[in-house]
Amino acid sequence: MLTVAEAIQKRRSIRKFKPDPVPEEMMAQILEAARLAPSGTNRQPWRFQIVKEGELKNKLIEGAVIGEQPQIAQAPVVVVCGSELLSFVKGHKLAPPGSEYFGADSEDPAELQKFLPDAHMYTAIAVEHMVLMATSLGLGTCWVQRMRFGQAAKILGWPRHIAVLTLLLIGYADEDPESRPRLSPDQILLKEGQTLE
Repeated sequence: MLTVAEAIQKRRSIRKFKPDPVPEEMMAQILEAARLAPSGTNRQPWRFQIVKEGELKNKLIEGAVIGEQPQIAQAPVVVVCGSELLSFVKGHKLAPPGSEYFGADSEDPAELQKFLPDAHMYTAIAVEHMVLMATSLGLGTCWVQRMRFGQAAKILGWPRHIAVLTLLLIGYADEDPESRPRLSPDQILLKEGQTLE
């Protein structure tokens, strides 16, 4: 297993997968990595649904995915990643203990939408935990964002209070892409008092 630093350096977006199935033990480790992710006020809004071969996967590809993305059909595992907005309702059973001081006052969809950016941010952290764990186990991953999120939720039968964030493809890579260019540390670090042009 790779170290965290090695996994960060090795991670690539994989768009060609081998047909080999991903062992259940590995998927358990990947989901455990997501479960342990941090979230503001311990909301833990992430929700996941694993989709493999079959009618549901085909419906997602045909009804929710935008454009040609053959890697989705190729990937042995597609994890649909979403955010549970009811965890942001004050005192709700899905909210953490002591949540009465911050959050929505009701389950009204318009009120819940205000918390979607926070919910998706925390879920994204959990997804990246899965990515790094998968990489450390010798697997490849790819986030899929070119999709109709609302349509994906309908196909899956998810309630309105769980919003789809992304599809995470997981499997054994059938390619070894080069690292893409990255900004230098000087380009991403703002010095104290520095103004942007």
